[in-house]
Amino acid sequence: MHAALRLFLLAITACAAGGCSMWRGAPPADEPVEGPVPAVIDPLLDRREIIRPAVDTEDWEIGLFGGISSVEDFGAEPVYGLRVAYHATEDVFLEGRYATSSVSDSSFRRIGAPLFDTEEEDLTAYDLAVGVMVLPGEVFLGTRWARTSGVYMKFGAGRLEFADRDSTSYAFGFGLKVLPTDWLSLRLEARDTLFESDLLGENEWKHNFEINLGLGVYF
Repeated sequence: MHAALRLFLLAITACAAGGCSMWRGAPPADEPVEGPVPAVIDPLLDRREIIRPAVDTEDWEIGLFGGISSVEDFGAEPVYGLRVAYHATEDVFLEGRYATSSVSDSSFRRIGAPLFDTEEEDLTAYDLAVGVMVLPGEVFLGTRWARTSGVYMKFGAGRLEFADRDSTSYAFGFGLKVLPTDWLSLRLEARDTLFESDLLGENEWKHNFEINLGLGVYF
């Protein structure tokens, strides 16, 4: 009996000694760890500032333009006008356009066959067109100057009047638009207007080629 009791006490003493040593070897769970804690993610990349090109959120644009117009069978003359556009989306817009120019029959007068009562006749054209931005992007001047831009195409119909004649016209063209600021636009545009004319004795379709430069504002 005494031998068994001694063995039992020895076993308890050994277990207690082992548990104390394990407890002394492990730090408490809430004890702070000395020294710096390594970061899980430590990217060494420089963050560059990104500036998104701003475009005014207004949908309307109004502008003036000027350029050169050349009516088939006649010479080239200055053209001026006004256009108003409504931007339905970033890529689609509707545009109304009014332009005025003149047509001269000086080449016919030199051969003794004048077509008009006076040497020059006023030409007036107005149309409504649908425009589509086909190549949106940016233009760069140097390494530090970039502005929002886009190449667009237009298709429309309207009326063209000159020499006491009024005919239906169809216009198509393309252009480049650049936005120096979020409210200002610059346009370089080339277009052709088709219309019917019988000035030379036969009713046929004529071309009115035009290239113009315009300035517009959003509002």
